[in-house]
Amino acid sequence: MLKNELKSHGVQIYDTNHLEIKDDITSAIHDPINTCDLLIAFMIDNNLNVSYNVGYVMVKGKKVLIISSDYSEIPFYLKTVPTILLHDYFDTSYAILNFVDNC
Repeated sequence: MLKNELKSHGVQIYDTNHLEIKDDITSAIHDPINTCDLLIAFMIDNNLNVSYNVGYVMVKGKKVLIISSDYSEIPFYLKTVPTILLHDYFDTSYAILNFVDNC
């Protein structure tokens, strides 16, 4: 099990934000993404790496959910991706679980 992997209730959660990258950055990022069924992307800041990961997952035909602090931060080419606005942790958690249940 990776250091940045959590297992709970049959779900594996990978945090690609804190990967220990030694040689191949592309494999270090793509490997956990390739194993996922759903990517939940937190677009709290205007981070091009997150946009890249979302695009990569979309090309793979996988499901994506964006969590954003402000809809205006989402790049125009990702406006069609399902998005939840981060209000507070309870409402956001409820919305994420509801999205996952309906996938």
